[in-house]
Amino acid sequence: MSSPTPIITPPKRNAKASFLPQGLMPIRDTLKHYSTWALAVLVASPDLYQAANTLGMLADDAMPEAVKWSIRGVAGVGLIAKFISQKRPGA
Repeated sequence: MSSPTPIITPPKRNAKASFLPQGLMPIRDTLKHYSTWALAVLVASPDLYQAANTLGMLADDAMPEAVKWSIRGVAGVGLIAKFISQKRPGA
């Protein structure tokens, strides 16, 4: 049993290439990307501070060790927490 009118599908169109903006990423994804970079900079900040002090860019003494490790600890925990799935099992 064939149909009296054949089923004809239109050919696929090629995707248009454009230099124009194609839209914005969702705000949730944008915040995730920028917060990852912010936490990475925070992890490196004690070393950056020490390098600036060594080059004579800062007038005060070096950052105390307790402050260095507290900054690294908070930023490290933040980076690790970003990559842990926070979904409920079975949800």
